[in-house]
Amino acid sequence: MKRVLVTGGTGFVGSHAVELLLSRGYAVTCLVRDPNRLSWLEGLKVDIAVGDCTRSETLMPALQDASIVIHAAGLTKARRSRDYYEINQLGTRNMLQVCKQCNAQIEKFILISSLAAAGPSRDGKPIRSADGSCPVSDYGKSKLLAEEETLRYRDLFSVVILRPTVVYGPRDKDLYELFRWAVRGIMLEMSGGDRFLNFCYVKDLAKAILLAVEKQTRSGSIYFVAENRAYSWGGFRQALLTTGHIRARTITIPYGMAYLIGLAAEFGSLFTSRPALTNRQKIREAAQKYWLGDLDASEREFGFKADYSLQKGLNLTWRWYRDHKWLS
Repeated sequence: MKRVLVTGGTGFVGSHAVELLLSRGYAVTCLVRDPNRLSWLEGLKVDIAVGDCTRSETLMPALQDASIVIHAAGLTKARRSRDYYEINQLGTRNMLQVCKQCNAQIEKFILISSLAAAGPSRDGKPIRSADGSCPVSDYGKSKLLAEEETLRYRDLFSVVILRPTVVYGPRDKDLYELFRWAVRGIMLEMSGGDRFLNFCYVKDLAKAILLAVEKQTRSGSIYFVAENRAYSWGGFRQALLTTGHIRARTITIPYGMAYLIGLAAEFGSLFTSRPALTNRQKIREAAQKYWLGDLDASEREFGFKADYSLQKGLNLTWRWYRDHKWLS
């Protein structure tokens, strides 16, 4: 089987992709910054290459014998806006430049992007990859720039871009906060009416990554990845409580107050080494009415169809959090 290089393999999405690749018999190399902090890679039969996407001179050894690159490394939250661009855009540029130096060895480059790169739908119709992009945060803008960096190489080797929507599941630390608040008996909601989203269970995203590795697609193709169903925020909230077998009261927060909470969280992060769980840009994203991606091309050209409904995925996520003592 071909050798696959995975960046971001110690993270939430990357680790699930690595496990699936190994189960299919692929030889996997994982690029890590610190070999003493392998996280979810501990005990897996992977080769470890020490390097950093922001330092191109460290990347060549990781690409030795690799024919496929899955670039899953990136920031979803940051203390400073410029950090998004340094990691998500420039890190992608560095990886691509080193892949180019490998010349004919690299057959395919798969970028794990985000629906945030496309931005929200304005009219409630799911966004297509052919539609113009209008990200509303630095995270989304940095992901869009990473996509543009990737597309510049589509004539040199095959490139595929995946745009997952809201990803959740075991090991996730972002939506995990909603589970924590639910256990405490509180669910938060922003005023201004219901919002509508697609959700993506992490194992479905790993499946889409495997399809990107194995399927022959047109170089430069962009695919949204999610369960092909729109959920209202109220529907998600009810599903979260039902699958968790808990009760909680909903607190509605005006947008202005939510914005101030985001500002206060940003200010607090200045005194810690970690980025805030929320910020003003996350609030701006959450205020958008429609975060929906068009799944038709993914199903027709790519053969992707989600195996996990929101109900099934949430059940498994609750079980994992409780089994691993993340939640009581």
